[in-house]
Amino acid sequence: MDYKIAILITTFLRDNLLYKTLQKIVDNYTNNCIVLIADQGYADSGKDITIDFYKSQIPLEYYKLPFDSGLAAARNFLIKKVNEKNIPYVLMMADSIQFIQPYDFQSVIDFLEQDNKRGIIGFDLLNSKCPWEFNLEIKNNKLYYTLSELNVQYKDSIYKKVDICRNIFLAKTNTLLDLWDNEMKLCEHTLSFLEYKKRGYEVYWTDSIKFKRVSNHNNIEYETYRKRSQDYKKLLQQKLNINEFVIPKNRK
Repeated sequence: MDYKIAILITTFLRDNLLYKTLQKIVDNYTNNCIVLIADQGYADSGKDITIDFYKSQIPLEYYKLPFDSGLAAARNFLIKKVNEKNIPYVLMMADSIQFIQPYDFQSVIDFLEQDNKRGIIGFDLLNSKCPWEFNLEIKNNKLYYTLSELNVQYKDSIYKKVDICRNIFLAKTNTLLDLWDNEMKLCEHTLSFLEYKKRGYEVYWTDSIKFKRVSNHNNIEYETYRKRSQDYKKLLQQKLNINEFVIPKNRK
């Protein structure tokens, strides 16, 4: 079957959360989609059995990556796989982001196809920690996140033009190849969108489509790896030659 959209899920040491997220996709399956999972956690025979169950429910491919290979490397791996399959669009997700309904992405795809520069459409994320739809600019060794006032109406939806959005978006596959810096196991997000802007592609955001973020009681091992975020934040600053992040207090 020729799939139009690949749903991409990266996961690390949160198997139960992954299963819940997959079940939501099963419950709200969207036509012409295939799920691709990149797991940088432990190999486990019980996990294989569970994944096989979901494979019997929906089109799904599961890839085991080297342990702790990093979020950036996992995303680059998945994009390469999707490109090899000639699937034109990806829905970027994570093990903590869930479907709340079946989706029809055709209007969003039509909007993207109006202009070759349009590459990413971000979506609303219920229960998100905070909005993250901004323009990005580096000036005087500072990275400024600024609110966008540019809106484009298409059919019944409003699309806000931004430089960065949250980690739930639909994108043209070929615009994302090797986008993420594999050295960034964490704190990869801003760097990838700055690279995307450098490539000349446009990012938009709409609240006409919504997903849901779910919190999780993570195990101690997972939290230990997450604590490295400050180290990767410093690495991000080095890569961008900045010493400060300037973020609006009013993010709405």
